[in-house]
Order: sequence, then C-alpha cells, then structure tokens
Amino acid sequence: MRKQYSTVLFTLVCICGLTLGAHAQGKEVVVAKVPYNFVVGGQVLPAGTYLVSRLSVIDRGELEISSYESGASTYLIPTFFNDLRTGHPQLMFEHAGDKYFLSAIETPIGTYEIAVPNSAIRVAKMEQAGSATSTGN
Repeated sequence: MRKQYSTVLFTLVCICGLTLGAHAQGKEVVVAKVPYNFVVGGQVLPAGTYLVSRLSVIDRGELEISSYESGASTYLIPTFFNDLRTGHPQLMFEHAGDKYFLSAIETPIGTYEIAVPNSAIRVAKMEQAGSATSTGN
C-alpha cells in the first residue's frame, strides 16, 4: 500500500514538472540589440539590448519589452498578430525624421504588428524640417 502511494506521488510530481517545463518553452522570447533610441507606446527607450516576451503563455495579447542595460521597460498591446513564420526573430522599425518607431516584432511563431500613429510620424518629420530650417541646412 505504501509503495502505491509513493508511485502515485512520484507520478504527480513528474507530471507537474513536465507541465511547468512546457509552459516555459511555450513562451517565446526575442532578444535584439537596437543601435538607436526608439519610440514604442508613446515612450522613448534608449539604445541597447532588449528582451521582448509575452506576459501570458495562453494569450497573444500584451507584450513586455525591457532593456538589459538600462532597466527601461514598457508594456504594449500589438494591433495584429500574423502567424506566418519568418524564421528569424527581429524588431522592425519605421523611420520618420530623426525618430525610430517600433512597428513589428518577428518571433519564432509569427509577427506582432504595432500601430504607429500617422500623427506621430508627421510630428517627427515636422520636427526634423524645423530643425533643418532653423540651422540653415
């Protein structure tokens, strides 16, 4: 009888361990080095190495982007998820004026697209045009 309890307990421990391991592997992570300051979710993040991960293993909703060096981080909700696999994780940016806006995050399971407001792009272009005019360039 005691041996049966031990076997059942051991089996439960193994199942719990395998379940936790599966959850850890299911959470895709992207690590990328960004050579310039960039804007995401209205926040400017400094250049550096960033880790992008999902907050939930079950849901493809909110993402966290955080810096190894500066400790800067923010949360964002992608506009769209495309499950077409690209094969290589990376961050993609839209360049306007002298600013870079995070526009997509490619992961091993697909691409998260992030809306970049047209108004932000217009402002960035006007700021660059205004600085070029004021400096005489």
